[in-house]
Amino acid sequence: MPAPDLRPLLPSDAPAYRALRLAGIAELPSAFCTTHALESSVPMEQMRQRLQPTSNQIIFGIFNDAQLIAMAGLHREAIAVVHDKASLWGVHVAPQARGEGLGRQLVQAAIKHACAIPELATVRLAVAQDNQAALTLYLSCGFVLDAAAPQDGMLHLRLQLPRPAVPASKVPQSSIFLKIKPLPIPVK
Repeated sequence: MPAPDLRPLLPSDAPAYRALRLAGIAELPSAFCTTHALESSVPMEQMRQRLQPTSNQIIFGIFNDAQLIAMAGLHREAIAVVHDKASLWGVHVAPQARGEGLGRQLVQAAIKHACAIPELATVRLAVAQDNQAALTLYLSCGFVLDAAAPQDGMLHLRLQLPRPAVPASKVPQSSIFLKIKPLPIPVK
């Protein structure tokens, strides 16, 4: 049997992505920030757009032959003030593929991708307080609990990337999606 194939998902993977995501939401609704009804109503074209890798988002998948069995997304904040942060989201491994280290492979691929973006300094995530398997995985990959108390049953974790972020003043303007301009405050 061939080794599972880990790669960025592409728009052509939308049907497989949708099926695995809906299965994950049905199995563990508290682990996702959406509902099955809302996610199943998303048009396929919008799913395809979600899977188009950009400078701000990439979704990784692991395939066993042609079947998508695991996925994880990394979303970089586009606003200049917080462009040094990214979020790991939508991590899910199909039940039949659990226990094989696929979740770890996905998290490590996302971290490796984040490290390749010079201005990124932190990867954040939220995990359901009662999801011990996911919490154990994230902690073993170097994430630490944020000091804030759990909110709505979710724990917030962060990972400081293993190198300093590039100051915003040294980031090429073309890599910043949205720049916030200071508002002039009149002096009385």
